[in-house]
Amino acid sequence: CSALRTQVNAALRTTAAAAEQAGALAEERRELSTRLSLATDFLTRFSLADSDAERLSGSSVDSAYFAALDRVAATRAECQKLLGVGTQTAAHELMRELSAQEDTAYAALLRWVMAKARDLANDATPVEPQLRHALRRLHAHPALLDAAAAEIARARREAVGSSFVAALVRGGVGGTPRPIDAHAGDAPRYVGDMLAWAHQACAEEGELLDALQGSPIQDPPPIQGKASPERADRELLAVALEAVARPLELRVSQAVAETRAPAVLFRIDSLLAFYATLFAAVRLPADSVFMATIHGLCSLAHARLLSALDALLMDAVAAAFDHVPPTLDAPPPLAALLAVVDDILRLHEDSLDQLSEPQSAVGSTSVADHIARMLDRLHTEAHAAAADDVALRPYERTIFELNVLAPLLDHAVPFASLTRWHSAQESSHAHLVESLCQQLAQVVKEKSHLPFDDVELQMDALSESLARFNHCLKSASDLDVARLVARLTDHSLARSIAHQVTLVFVDEYAQLHARISSLGESISPAVASLLLAPETVATLL
Repeated sequence: CSALRTQVNAALRTTAAAAEQAGALAEERRELSTRLSLATDFLTRFSLADSDAERLSGSSVDSAYFAALDRVAATRAECQKLLGVGTQTAAHELMRELSAQEDTAYAALLRWVMAKARDLANDATPVEPQLRHALRRLHAHPALLDAAAAEIARARREAVGSSFVAALVRGGVGGTPRPIDAHAGDAPRYVGDMLAWAHQACAEEGELLDALQGSPIQDPPPIQGKASPERADRELLAVALEAVARPLELRVSQAVAETRAPAVLFRIDSLLAFYATLFAAVRLPADSVFMATIHGLCSLAHARLLSALDALLMDAVAAAFDHVPPTLDAPPPLAALLAVVDDILRLHEDSLDQLSEPQSAVGSTSVADHIARMLDRLHTEAHAAAADDVALRPYERTIFELNVLAPLLDHAVPFASLTRWHSAQESSHAHLVESLCQQLAQVVKEKSHLPFDDVELQMDALSESLARFNHCLKSASDLDVARLVARLTDHSLARSIAHQVTLVFVDEYAQLHARISSLGESISPAVASLLLAPETVATLL
């Protein structure tokens, strides 16, 4: 028994150690299993599934691709939270791996977007919803979005350019509408159709770009010095319209160069100024190729219009003022020039009634101001022509100048844009009328042979002067003021001037009559018999 007890105790001691070792191993196994479970959960939560990684590395972009991209972003967000809790070496490793996977995914997305963007060079290609969604995703990566947007703009530039050329030379499907080039013989319509097409294309391209880019999935981080999204969109729109600029410039420039009529040039100039305002309202960058072309064409057409008006003015001046006609009438070439000016001003006033006045090219003169200067030039040339004609009497020079100025004023009356010029010239007209009255009064005084300026009155000389004066009154020729102003084309003004001159002369005569009457008994019988009362003289005149 003692031996058995000894053996049993020895066996117990041996099995106790084994049991203790087995318990330790079981505890270690449980701990390892827990660690494995935690590691599996950690990797599941903080790393990308193999299926998602495979999907993001593929070339197909669909809703599953975007869902995988969302999971990458969510996993990165979880890792970002983990980084805030102590020192996390594993989290840093996972963060680097996730960032690399996300960068690879977005690079693949960019390649897909750019491949789809090239298809947009064909207007018949519909815009896929996935493309819109992909571009919205790229808002979080401005550099990638810029690259994609630039490719889209390049593709649309090619498409818009091809469409514009087709509209110019082929027209619509089946020839309806007709090719724009078919109207090249009607310059205003030709230019207007091209500008209308460009404006429609601008609106459609703006809507397309807005629809493609849409709103970002999340707001991108601000970048110092980067243009605002709206500015970037306008720049992309300007790129899409670049291909329109050159063919538009060539055709409009040719139409302007071949047009001679100032009224037609004004219509082209107004069209260009109007559409330049519309394009500026879209906020296309002023330094873009398209806007630079539009502004250049505005300057070209405006300069051509002013040049045509100047040429017309020079021709009219050369034909109208080489000599003064005996009738002192305004020369016929003047009427032709004023008819052209009237046409332009009517168009100008109509455009102001319907719209705000189009802005002329920077530093250029407005059409109304230029026409006002032309009218000033005509008045100046009329004055110079009259002054150079030595055969004319002073009052005839004034009558000729009034005959030229009158139609200028009449033509300016209906136009509000010439109100200031008309007001300034009315004072010149009044001054000329006053000068003419003085000149005619002096002529009548000289032809009356009366001694208005003599200090001493000699009876014999006075008798002779009164006799000659009475003879002139009876003959009603030399003292007929109405006859002197008969060549004034404004008959109402002529009657008014004749009346004023008569009143002035009668007043002078009344003063002379008073001087003679004051001599009393010194008046000779001959003088007394010849001296008429002022009232009689007024009646006879």
